Amino acid sequence: MTNLPVLLKKEWLEARRSYKLLWLPVAFMFLGILQPLSSYYLPQILQMAGGFPEGMNISLPEFTPEEVLASTLTSQFDQLGLIILAIGMMGIIVSDKLNGMLTFILTRNTSLGEYVLSKWIGQSAIIGVAIVSGMFMALCYTSYLYSPVPLARVAAALVIYYVWCLFMLTLLLTLGALLSKSSAVAVISIVVLLVMKAVTAFGFGFQIFNPAHLTNHAAQIITSGNALPHLLPTMAITCILIVSFLYISKSYLSRKELPSM
Repeated sequence: MTNLPVLLKKEWLEARRSYKLLWLPVAFMFLGILQPLSSYYLPQILQMAGGFPEGMNISLPEFTPEEVLASTLTSQFDQLGLIILAIGMMGIIVSDKLNGMLTFILTRNTSLGEYVLSKWIGQSAIIGVAIVSGMFMALCYTSYLYSPVPLARVAAALVIYYVWCLFMLTLLLTLGALLSKSSAVAVISIVVLLVMKAVTAFGFGFQIFNPAHLTNHAAQIITSGNALPHLLPTMAITCILIVSFLYISKSYLSRKELPSM
């Protein structure tokens, strides 16, 4: 791993040049602000849109601050945020394969393991900054519009949700190693991740094998302070899948003939 620090510096430089260090956290900050604002001003929004038809009376639910923060994860981050991550990360390996940069890097006495790991660590750090920034803005607006939420709950939920984000990143990285078009990586990853997310609506025992169920654990911790059953097995299975996907990426790239610059 002697070349890993150099590769990480390269990831940092690429993130700065592509402004990913700026626009990805800003996007999640916008999503974090959107949920508490839309929940708090929902009656006014409906009134501005024309209100309900005459004679129809619908009582709107009163959200608690914990429910608003939980919805930030389950609704904003796991829907629009998921698509943003897929689009932002779809070319992390594909571009290097197509322009010959990967071949050039490997000629500099660098192993594929170092290359894949540097991609994963670099993008993991960016995603971490993005979701923390977004949740921080959601926490600030929720505390201002409603009431404060215990920071310990939010921190624990973010740790669990971050593991799910790492799975999303690893899936994108693996598809980037297997495929040769960034658009295909984005489309397939979005479909797979949304299906995994939709499956969490079914309360069956197989959710223990579904990394997307970690979002429900995180939301439950925010709202009640306790996770759903089988949190640790789901975390362990997700980590095993992450390691397995990284190994698949390295193994496939080692057998594939790569274009030169």
